Amino acid sequence: MGIHYNHKSKAGDRKMQKALKLKMKAEARKQKREEMQAEKDAEEMRKLEELTRPDSPISEKT
Repeated sequence: MGIHYNHKSKAGDRKMQKALKLKMKAEARKQKREEMQAEKDAEEMRKLEELTRPDSPISEKT
């Protein structure tokens, strides 16, 4: 095994890379959470629209 003389000098670079990776993962989780919430809200609005629309016929499911 060789001498690893530059390991300590690159510690800051490794730390920044790790922080960037962590930040990217957090942003991806946040984005996914927002998309899921938007889908849920859209589905809820669609259901409310179906229930409250006065010109729609009575559902055949009942």
